[in-house]
Amino acid sequence: MLQITMIGAGNLAWHLAQALDAADCRVVQVYSRKLLNAKALASKLYDAESTDSLDFSESESDLFLLAVRDQAFAEVIPKLQLPENAIIAHTSGTQELAVLKNLSKAHGVFYPLQTFSKARKINFKKIHFCLEASNENTLDFLAEIADSLSKNIYQVSSADRRALHIAAVFACNFTNHLFTISKEILAKNDLEFEMLKPLIEETIEKAMNQAPEQSQTGPAVRGDQQTIEAHLQYLRKNTSFEKVYEALSTSIRKYYHV
Repeated sequence: MLQITMIGAGNLAWHLAQALDAADCRVVQVYSRKLLNAKALASKLYDAESTDSLDFSESESDLFLLAVRDQAFAEVIPKLQLPENAIIAHTSGTQELAVLKNLSKAHGVFYPLQTFSKARKINFKKIHFCLEASNENTLDFLAEIADSLSKNIYQVSSADRRALHIAAVFACNFTNHLFTISKEILAKNDLEFEMLKPLIEETIEKAMNQAPEQSQTGPAVRGDQQTIEAHLQYLRKNTSFEKVYEALSTSIRKYYHV
C-alpha cells in the first residue's frame, strides 16, 4: 500500500489526509510545527505517527505532501530532509512548481481546487485536482493518487494555476466577504441573513446554469444612478462599506459599458 507523509496539519491537510487514508493509500506520518496539531490529525488516521521534526531522511514514505500555508514555504522548505529519490509535491494554488526543485528531481503539484474548513465535510469526488510535475513519471504517479479520490483531474501549469487561484479568490473569498457585509447590514436593522438565502441560491444556480455575465442584474447594470446614489448615502451614514459598493458598481458599469 502506498505510504504518504503529510507535511502540515491545517484545514487542507486535515481533509486530504483522511480522504487519502480512506482510499488506496496510507498516511503514515503527520508533521506540524505544533505537535498537538499533528497528533490531532494523526488520531483521525488509521495508523499515523505525529512529529514536529522536518527530518524525514529515514522515512519509507512513497510521497511527501507539503500542505502548509504559502507564507510558511520559505521557512519549511530549507529545513526539509528527505530520503534519496523521494517524491514530493505541494498543494498550493499560488506557489510555483520550481520551489521544490532543490528537494528532489521528482517533484510536483497536487492542488485540490476547493475551500476547506475543518468543521465542514468535503466530497472529494466533486473536487477538481490540478497537477503539475517535473517529469512524466512523477505526473503519472500523482495522477494515479488523484484518481483514487476524484475523476476530475487536470494538468495545469504554474502560470495557469496562478490565474485559476486568482479566479477562485474572486469566486469564493470575495463572495463570502460580500455575504459577511450583507449579514452585517441586515443585523444593524434586526433582519436575519436567512432572508437572503433564496436569493443567494438563485444567484449561484443561474451562474452555474447559464454564463454568469448573462445573469447580471441590479442597479449598476441598469445604469440606475439614482438608486446607486441612494444606496451610497445609506452606506456612508450607517456603515464603512461605501467604497466596496462604489468600486463594484463601477466595475459592473465598465464591464457592461453602461
